[in-house]
Amino acid sequence: MTGNLCPEKGKRPRRTGWLKNPKMARKGETIGGGWFVFRRGDDTGRIRPAWWPFEYGSQCEALAEAKRRSVLHPSYRFDVVGVAYSVVSAAVAQMAEAA
Repeated sequence: MTGNLCPEKGKRPRRTGWLKNPKMARKGETIGGGWFVFRRGDDTGRIRPAWWPFEYGSQCEALAEAKRRSVLHPSYRFDVVGVAYSVVSAAVAQMAEAA
């Protein structure tokens, strides 16, 4: 076999953390909830978001998750981030005037 194939099954290994359908909420997730938990980077101190970050429905849920992760990984800093404002502009259809 060639490439990145699993010798037992003869096919590629599954991607962990890969969403089958990003439009669907995961178990326990509230899309539109507005609260996220992010880990800060080791050297840079920057937030390191996942490709599809998990969204919590309340600040309490996100805080509980941050505390749980900090116990599992004591040397890392976890921040709870919430949406402060959300702005949507409606598209305006302009009709060309006939001359």
